[in-house]
Amino acid sequence: MRSATNRDPARRLRDASSLLGLEFRPRLTVVLVFLTLMVAVVGWRIARDTGARRVDVLAHEAILLFDADSPAGATREPLAVADAEKVFRGLAAVPMDLPRDDDFVPVEVRRVTFSKRPAASLRFLYAGDAYLLVVSARDRLLGNGFPSAFPEGSFVSGERGGKSFVLWDREGASCILVSDVDVTQAFDLVRRLFT
Repeated sequence: MRSATNRDPARRLRDASSLLGLEFRPRLTVVLVFLTLMVAVVGWRIARDTGARRVDVLAHEAILLFDADSPAGATREPLAVADAEKVFRGLAAVPMDLPRDDDFVPVEVRRVTFSKRPAASLRFLYAGDAYLLVVSARDRLLGNGFPSAFPEGSFVSGERGGKSFVLWDREGASCILVSDVDVTQAFDLVRRLFT
């Protein structure tokens, strides 16, 4: 009885050729190339959809706002917390309470365009360090298909060019805080004062 496998040497030579002693199988090569391309495309789509690139763009834009608003040596009159909160709520359209801490000193509240959307910015000092908080309530900054770019209570933080940032969602708004301080200190400030 014959075996089910083809052991005919003439057929093997027709299906495979040898280059420097390596066997070349055209069908197998086509399948492997196709699978490699599929894995590359899926990997690219996953990397693109993670939002890492979008976070980088938002962080860069917020850092530019932070640098543009803080000219060296310029001092501004501090605002009363209640007045700053009233103006900030009106601009942000988000019910956000500002901290009533002695170390928290609001310096400026204004409307800005952030990521091509209207937003409110709050420049403040906390324990002598300068911070900028940008809040956008019109549309989620990182996505519009889901209720949030990431689950409530989740944060994205990092450092770019010596500046730290913390990005989070809360109560229908996307928020980003930028400062010169260490990212752990900025993250701790966000957790204590704004969540």
